[in-house]
Amino acid sequence: MTDIWDDMFRDMHDEFEKMMGVLGKSNFKMNGYTSYTGPDGVPHVHKFGTDMGAEVPTDGVREPLTDVCVDGNLVRIVVELPGVEKKDIQLEGTETSITVSVDTENRKFRKTVPLPSKVDQDTAKAEYNNGILEVTVESKQKTPESKKISIE
Repeated sequence: MTDIWDDMFRDMHDEFEKMMGVLGKSNFKMNGYTSYTGPDGVPHVHKFGTDMGAEVPTDGVREPLTDVCVDGNLVRIVVELPGVEKKDIQLEGTETSITVSVDTENRKFRKTVPLPSKVDQDTAKAEYNNGILEVTVESKQKTPESKKISIE
């Protein structure tokens, strides 16, 4: 007679082994969500990455983790590029997106990040430090000024 606990632990062990097999693959990618509130006050949620075990393009290009924050009229894009030198980063922008790419022998990253509003490309500034690229650019859409409302 089998013990119910033995069956449960065997099933858990098999699932754990399956997960570890996926984690051990060189093509493992993370996924998650990033959220922000646009200048118009509307919340936005975007998914990044792929599900565990999903096929990665054979060219070896990875999608870096990114985050987009809106602070008043300023849009801030943060991109994680571990092990990359500043001289190897290519950065291009339009009024609706920022594209980051790295193509070296050891590291290949590429991602086009959609922006929450149209931006003024001439105001773009970028800084890179310790594997973190931070791009700031001013939004063309002005955030409405708040006005105090009296309560009766």
